[in-house]
Amino acid sequence: MSQEIAAQSAELPFLELLAEKSPTEEWEELVSRGRLDQADLQNLESMERAREYALRIDERFRRLNYRNDRLLLLMDAVRDIAERRSFGSLLATIVRRARALVHADVSLVGLYDDEGMAVRQDGLISPVPGLHIPADTGLSGHARHAGAPVWTPDYLKDESFQRNELLDCLFEREGLRAAVAIPLCTPEKAIGVLLCAHREVRSYSPDELSLMNSLAGYAASAVERCRALDEARARIARITSKYDRLRARVHAEQRAEQAGRRLLDAVLAGADAQAVTDELARTLSLSVALRDENDLTLAVSGRIPAEGDALDEALLEARVENRATRAGDDITVLPVTAGDEDLGALIVHSGRPLDESDHAVATHAARASAVLALVNRRAAAQGQARDEALDALLDRPGRDPQRTAQLTQRLGVDLARPHVVVVAHAESGRRGRITAWASRHVSLRGGAKTLRDGCLVLLLPGDDPGAAAREVSRRLGQALNHSVTAGGAPADGEPDSVANGYRQAKRCVEALTSMDRHGAAATAEELGFVGMLLGGNRDVRGFIDRTIGPVLDYDEERSTELAGTLEAYFAAGGSPTYAADALQVHPNTVHRRLERIAQLLGPDWQEPARALELQLALRLQRVFGSLHDPQPAHTP
Repeated sequence: MSQEIAAQSAELPFLELLAEKSPTEEWEELVSRGRLDQADLQNLESMERAREYALRIDERFRRLNYRNDRLLLLMDAVRDIAERRSFGSLLATIVRRARALVHADVSLVGLYDDEGMAVRQDGLISPVPGLHIPADTGLSGHARHAGAPVWTPDYLKDESFQRNELLDCLFEREGLRAAVAIPLCTPEKAIGVLLCAHREVRSYSPDELSLMNSLAGYAASAVERCRALDEARARIARITSKYDRLRARVHAEQRAEQAGRRLLDAVLAGADAQAVTDELARTLSLSVALRDENDLTLAVSGRIPAEGDALDEALLEARVENRATRAGDDITVLPVTAGDEDLGALIVHSGRPLDESDHAVATHAARASAVLALVNRRAAAQGQARDEALDALLDRPGRDPQRTAQLTQRLGVDLARPHVVVVAHAESGRRGRITAWASRHVSLRGGAKTLRDGCLVLLLPGDDPGAAAREVSRRLGQALNHSVTAGGAPADGEPDSVANGYRQAKRCVEALTSMDRHGAAATAEELGFVGMLLGGNRDVRGFIDRTIGPVLDYDEERSTELAGTLEAYFAAGGSPTYAADALQVHPNTVHRRLERIAQLLGPDWQEPARALELQLALRLQRVFGSLHDPQPAHTP
């Protein structure tokens, strides 16, 4: 019993040292002390046996602690790898963590591609940018074929696998000896190799191989996840780009459709070629020209380069092949067609290639131009027939009732409804512009037109000839940039009333011209008997000046009322008293004024013939004053 107690007392110090994690040197010192104390052989054997057990237990604890540390490092590495989102950052993290996991001097990760294996490096003294090595040779190729970790204590001296010149050179230059290669595998395939190397000859324990194999498994999953994310990002980018293109295309189509609708609405509302080109030029911020089927320029908005061979060829090709054609880098020619019928061409000068949106707008403009051409052609045909009917109707008042009825029917107007006749005379202006303006005016207002004796004759619906004449005078004057004199007369529903109204409106124009009232507009009612009297271009202003000019000049210079007194005197039947009552002045004032008038006009001013001329001149002067001053045409 005492021997067992002694053995336990010999083992107990070793347990205490083990519990305190003392260094093994203390254990050796304890055994050496027992030998010096000359302990009995049995106790000495117990001490040595206890020391052996303690060393084995300590080694086991050390291995467990090492594995725990490696597992913690592995978990930290896995967490770090899992947090990477970019591919480059992921590969850098893998090689850095693999190197730390087994205290390697160098770590490499290679991923298979069409050229072999792209390698990411960490720990090299002289890194090799863009390193690619063959995938099926060397240690990495061996690991790929084996599908499991492969290691060698001294790579350059190991002849058990096929050599890889690039990898051999790398090991020689970096002084690397031991190496281990672990395949990166997913459940479906191998995607690469993780390689760690040391600069000394050594072996790799099963624990190290297991840790690196686990890291390789996590790394392979992370690589596939990152690739999937990159592919998803690329797919999202492609979808986004496609969506942006589709949105831009829809926007361009909507813009083109809106522009086309505006242009078409303008055409149907009576816009001419110039309005169409102006609208297109504003929409696209470029220059536009429209040609007709005879290659004549109808309208230009902006600046179009001078014609040349390139433009001529583009015009011919566009119209012959019925497709948009380019003339250089900055001119596009679009055909204007209706079905297979050639109606002209639209020339767009952009100073740059037209984008898809601009080209779509220009295409809609070409269609609107085609509608304009058809409308103008139809309106021209119908207008010509109406013009001819109106012109013939003005020559046949009451001569042939049947023929008159036919002409009225060809006019396309219902004379049972109120109409007016307007005769307009422009001081200057091209016949073509007058005709074009009249065609638009008639198409918007209804009625008919013709040119006769240098004047524009309009038959328009309405019951106010004065308002119609003033509107024609103002609008046509603005279009021509010149004054336009106009006269109006009613057409009361009978076919002959059109010819009668024409003669009456023409007399009004002649009367206004005789009175030098160029640019004014009036009716016979507004002119009174003067209109009937003055037809024939007489010098009315000269007659007034010769007859009562001295009286008018005296009134203007001294602010007197001699002309009014003279008019009141004649209206009162030659009675100064009645004239004074009408003027609300004293009779002596009238007598003094009449004496002044006699001094200005001469003593025979009251003779019957002379008195008639004075009264006529006074009436003409009053008509001059009653007519409103015309609005002058705009002059650029």
